[in-house]
Amino acid sequence: MNDIIKKIIILATFILIIFLCCIGTYYYTNEKIRKEKEFKIYSLDKTFYLQDGNLFVLDSSKNYIQVPGNFSQMRISDYHDENYKSNINTTGGVYFYYNIDGKIYLVRSMSNNYTEWQTKELTSDEVGIPSNSKIKYIRISGSYGYIFYIDENGVGGILKSTTQGDYWNKVNIPFELNDKCELKFLNKFGMTVDGFLQVPSEDGSKSDLYAINDSTEETFRKIDITYLNNTDKQLDYYHMPSYLDDSSMAIVMMVGESKEDSDIERFVSRNSGSVWITEREYYNQIQEEKDNNDEIISNFNKMVDALDENIFLKNFNNYNVNSNEVKVTEEKAKEIANKGFEESAKRIAQEGITDTEKEYIKIEEVSPNNFFTRKYREYDNVYTNIRRKSYVVSKENDMGNGVYIYVDATTGLIIGGGAFGD
Repeated sequence: MNDIIKKIIILATFILIIFLCCIGTYYYTNEKIRKEKEFKIYSLDKTFYLQDGNLFVLDSSKNYIQVPGNFSQMRISDYHDENYKSNINTTGGVYFYYNIDGKIYLVRSMSNNYTEWQTKELTSDEVGIPSNSKIKYIRISGSYGYIFYIDENGVGGILKSTTQGDYWNKVNIPFELNDKCELKFLNKFGMTVDGFLQVPSEDGSKSDLYAINDSTEETFRKIDITYLNNTDKQLDYYHMPSYLDDSSMAIVMMVGESKEDSDIERFVSRNSGSVWITEREYYNQIQEEKDNNDEIISNFNKMVDALDENIFLKNFNNYNVNSNEVKVTEEKAKEIANKGFEESAKRIAQEGITDTEKEYIKIEEVSPNNFFTRKYREYDNVYTNIRRKSYVVSKENDMGNGVYIYVDATTGLIIGGGAFGD
């Protein structure tokens, strides 16, 4: 009897375990399905993710924002095929593209609050990119935008927009583009400034480089550098330009006679690729400019040190005059002020000497300043702890620009001044 009871208990326990396992599996499966619907599927660069058919993109403040619309057809798993690319615009807009069944869609919001979005099919007749093409590069910055694509036959094309991506036009290019070509824009100080298009030949035997200019009809300008005045030396451009350092807008580029010899020389441009000089010449220019600047600073400071203490107040800390009585005549004040106008002309392109259209003089209580006594790169300083009754003598030209001089009405010293206008 006891054996029968034991067997019944064991069987009941076994059945209970199976029942609990089935319930657990059921709840686990349903919970997994529920979580999968809520799961965030990120792109590789984390700039956007999908969640249950909703699309969230990363804005310039590093926050995810939802894009209006249904994006259930998108598959992040295809990202490695470069079907999805995104670009965070530092000016506040967000734009990216994705590919579904050979059709390419551009999604963008150029408004700072991301309330207005637009989805445009790039493979439509209106835009003109062939179906099944590959986007190699896309960029929208300010009013201008560029799209570089390669069609399924390996032929490249470039579209340009001057309307923030609202409308696109094909750029007429007098040379062929292939999958080896590269389009690149350099970013500096939060700005997209200089762009370049690299065009290697199919066999790689040569490579040309073109500078991009947004503001002219000639979008691509071929770069052709003569190396050390040797017109027989054919230079090729296998390396994209880059900025020389963190503090300069100068562009540096390695060029050579072949791909293997591409570091034969480094050239530098200081004007967006219009003129190129060797890196050696560039640093010689920089040193010469530094020497000239050092000389300018030295001469300016010597000019300040040479101010006549009988005319200009130089020691403001010890300027203790008990009286504010007017002891200087108006005529004498004008004569003294002319010394100040002569001195100001050395600092501000003849301001004060040639400004004879209008001339004013009045007495006001003013605080002295270091308009004449500040050294190069020193800050303006107003000595507000001192108040002096002074003649304010000003001269103004017909453009509304001019200089004013403070002449202390008691001591006759020039205690400051300033410039006004543009």
